[in-house]
Amino acid sequence: MMFFRLFPATLILSLLTGVTSAATVVWHKTPLKIELVVGVEQMVVLPRDGAVGLPAELSNPNIFRTLVTGGTAYWTALEPFENKRIKVRLDSGEFILFDVSARTEKAPPAAMETVQIVLSSDSEATGDRVGQGGGPARASVFELIRYAAQAQYSPARLVAPVPGIRPVPVGLSGNLTQLYDQGRHRGLIVLPHKAWAVDGLYVTSFIVTNEHSHPITLDNRKVHHAPGAQRSGVAPHFVASAFFDTALSPRDTSKNRTTLFVVTDQPIRTVIRGI
Repeated sequence: MMFFRLFPATLILSLLTGVTSAATVVWHKTPLKIELVVGVEQMVVLPRDGAVGLPAELSNPNIFRTLVTGGTAYWTALEPFENKRIKVRLDSGEFILFDVSARTEKAPPAAMETVQIVLSSDSEATGDRVGQGGGPARASVFELIRYAAQAQYSPARLVAPVPGIRPVPVGLSGNLTQLYDQGRHRGLIVLPHKAWAVDGLYVTSFIVTNEHSHPITLDNRKVHHAPGAQRSGVAPHFVASAFFDTALSPRDTSKNRTTLFVVTDQPIRTVIRGI
């Protein structure tokens, strides 16, 4: 059994046209069935940091490919196969079991619905979206990033509400180019824009503009979460980060700008103050 390490603290979430589709599945000790479509990537968001273990049959990269980063597993089948058991060992010591199969479709979908795994204890603690004492459940990171993306890009009437969310001061200014590892080049402008808070979480949006004379593809793993952090390094108070769009056109074009969303458990100015 081969295990692949999941780097702690961040969840990389897809944001498509401001709305991301995700199915929430509760782990009740019964193996979770995941059916892949050959050639289409499946994203699985785990409830805790941990490691993914593959059976020998799926360790062949010509049959199955896995990328594990930022607390999320990306699975792609390259050939059809019957049920195979994948084990996920959480840092808490608990295992989550998946029975994964793959099928071929003549007209495969462009993308698969994201699967978000929730522990049964977490589900019971929140009363399946109702908190203790009858109050609302704590907002999820997914909901918070989705809200920020919709607030930035969609008409107000289309923004899905998050109970208790409120705008807060960003407390930062200037070009925070060090927030993204550009290597030897310095063609990106990263400007703090807006921030919101709810349930002890903060989401801050940054406008990212490409001033290069060539297109650029952004990589969420290059977001620097702390002073001196290595690529994919995270600070204790970073929770998640995501780009609205990763493909930027050259400067002076209509698509040379996107938004970076950063979720923290403290106001952003206290987390990246040293960057």
